[in-house]
Amino acid sequence: MSTPAWTPPQMPAPEGIHQPHQEPGRLARHASPVSLLVLTAIVSLGASGLLGHPKPHLTTQDGEARLSVEMPSIIRTGDFYETRFKVLAKQDIGELQIEVPASLWREVTVNSMLPAPESETFDDGRFRFTFKSLDAGKEFVFKVASQLNPRLHGKLEGTVRVLDGERLLVESDRSMRVLP
Repeated sequence: MSTPAWTPPQMPAPEGIHQPHQEPGRLARHASPVSLLVLTAIVSLGASGLLGHPKPHLTTQDGEARLSVEMPSIIRTGDFYETRFKVLAKQDIGELQIEVPASLWREVTVNSMLPAPESETFDDGRFRFTFKSLDAGKEFVFKVASQLNPRLHGKLEGTVRVLDGERLLVESDRSMRVLP
């Protein structure tokens, strides 16, 4: 004679749990696949770049030289970005200088500058970078890689200037809106 197998005692279900909750394989109990599709669409849209990081804004001003400043006009705090200053000489420039106002670089960390200036000075709220001479018809590109400090928000603005020694050749107003 065999002894019956031991069976655990039936415990009552916790309060609020009923028999339909205990039935295996019911699709109605699981999350809808629609929520996964919506989440995938949102993540894909964000990763595509369509919602942010617009292309850099280009400003060009003509004078005794041509100055093009390429930098974002809208950016998020904490982001890395590049600024390109392009100077086209309409006449020989003996001592090329590019001035950037401190107001345009408030709470900005400058990581690198290419090419490196021969000298750098700060006077009257402006950073001045001095380079070699530039022949008429030649273009000079000065690239600055930067990052916005995380606590920065609001608007940065100022006037970028190109000089030949102390003589102003051309200037361009720039602004950048920083979003949280």
